[in-house]
Amino acid sequence: MILKNILVSLRILLLIVTLTNLTSAAVFSNDTLSVEKHGQLRVEGNKIIDQNGNPVALHGMSLFWSQWMGKYYNYDCVQWLRDDWNCTVVRTACGINGFTDGYLVNPQAELAKVKTVIDACIDLGIYVIVDWHDDNAENHISQSISFFEEIAREYGDVPNLIYEIYNEPKQVSWSNVVKPYADSVIHHIRAIDPVNLIIVGTPTWSQDVDIASYDPLQYNNVAYTLHFYAATHKQPLRDKATTALKNGIALFVTEWGTCESSGTGVLDSVEVGNWSKFMNDNMLSWCNWAVDDKVETSAALIPGASELGGWSESDLTKSGVIVRKMVLAWQDPTFTSVAPAKELPMNYELRQNYPNPFNPSTIISYSLPEEAKVKIEIYNLLGQKVAALVDGVELAGIHSVTWDAHNFSGGIYFYRIIAVGEKTFEKTQKLVLIR
Repeated sequence: MILKNILVSLRILLLIVTLTNLTSAAVFSNDTLSVEKHGQLRVEGNKIIDQNGNPVALHGMSLFWSQWMGKYYNYDCVQWLRDDWNCTVVRTACGINGFTDGYLVNPQAELAKVKTVIDACIDLGIYVIVDWHDDNAENHISQSISFFEEIAREYGDVPNLIYEIYNEPKQVSWSNVVKPYADSVIHHIRAIDPVNLIIVGTPTWSQDVDIASYDPLQYNNVAYTLHFYAATHKQPLRDKATTALKNGIALFVTEWGTCESSGTGVLDSVEVGNWSKFMNDNMLSWCNWAVDDKVETSAALIPGASELGGWSESDLTKSGVIVRKMVLAWQDPTFTSVAPAKELPMNYELRQNYPNPFNPSTIISYSLPEEAKVKIEIYNLLGQKVAALVDGVELAGIHSVTWDAHNFSGGIYFYRIIAVGEKTFEKTQKLVLIR
């Protein structure tokens, strides 16, 4: 009995130490995965390796479209992502298209935002992805070449830099459209910067990595973009990625979301766990979408979160909480799911949606003091159920879900939660959709 008690005490102590490490921004020092330690990255076979020849996987966050969330393109935000989230890479998303904004309209303004983040990452000793955030890049090849030539001339001599030359090609031919574009842009980059890693988008919004693997580019230090959104893209896309890896090309997940491919809808924690295991098993680097406070499921921040970082857990969305814990836990190879919140709520709570009134989307937040089977449904004034937002088991913690009401008429609606754990909790709130 004494020996049993000692073993139990040791296990409790080990658990406390582990949880303390996971939730401490300082414990997982960026010295464990930094530019100073790993230096120049290169591709060898289907792996990205460091200056010592060791396979390496970066983990971090993507910023949102620069023309729409440029407020987060600043030094303090990048430093917070490094110090509090332990990000070892930050991705800039230089927004290209726009009727009144974006790089094609205001090239110097968008380029300045990107350079601010590059300078911050260099100073802070982490890697930075410079993304040409376009889905029709083959129509903007001269502008893309000019953009990357300027980046290469100014920053091509530092190992922090990673080029992403095409965010998400649409359903176009790899061999006839995307590959010729990439060949031309890479040729101009390599004339200035012969060594830094280049990542190339693949057709069907960077999912057809298997197709690219049968006809790869003939350049050194090139990886291929894999994008997924957990609630939409599941085992079939992992199978395509497995084929690409078996065919010998390196993959980099420069953008992934916890939710549906629209950026809204349900957050699929089961598939997040499946994808996390897949990426860990294959040592794939990744950036989550995105650092922004837009009212949608994929956003890491709640509306109004500071542009300078300093976020508490209450400033994070459900997705933000999940992803931050994933980044903090990256070096545990057995990590496949989301750890519970650091401070669990004491009571059940259904909060007033924000914003309210709203058009067209709003966030509904709720607290669970225990694991529970949760349903959240939307009703109209006639008492008819018009939408089901949540239906499944949720861990204890603070959660949120987005209701996208694009297809609904303006008016008064009600949202209702039923949570069944050891206790049962029911509550209804009113929300107003305006048109």
